Amino acid sequence: MSAAVRSKRGRGDKVSKKTNVVPFPLRAPGAPSVADAGCSPTRYEFTEGELASLCRWFSAMKYAFPGTEGVMMVSHQENYSAVGLYNRAGGAPNCLVAKHEVGGTARFFWSTEFDPPRQIKDLSEITDAHIRAIRPPRDEKGWLDPAGWMGVYTSRLIATQLQVV
Repeated sequence: MSAAVRSKRGRGDKVSKKTNVVPFPLRAPGAPSVADAGCSPTRYEFTEGELASLCRWFSAMKYAFPGTEGVMMVSHQENYSAVGLYNRAGGAPNCLVAKHEVGGTARFFWSTEFDPPRQIKDLSEITDAHIRAIRPPRDEKGWLDPAGWMGVYTSRLIATQLQVV
């Protein structure tokens, strides 16, 4: 940021040429990427395309059911990633989508508050069906919430095996 912009910050007469747009998806601050860490990618972690689909799903559910919140968890011991949506006020289904790797193969699962998880063929089976049912406006500016989704993504819980020293 230039000194002129910095010195006049808060007065509204100068605007930085830098934006606050964050490329999607964002890793947790300080977390190395799989490539940076020299690790092989896991099949159970959501891909960039899947994260983008989850962002649209989360946003559409928030649009249809105001107050909907999300939570994400990645378990490296149990080889799964999951996103859950819930609404404390009710009126929206509490639900979960998960990606679980067993024997080198990743599978998707879907469950609601009152039903056990069931396997689905693809993440889009849930996300696209919900978005079609909600029928949000074509102009995504009115309902897409990438900032809200980034809050879910960056605050995700990463479960690691506890080590006793």
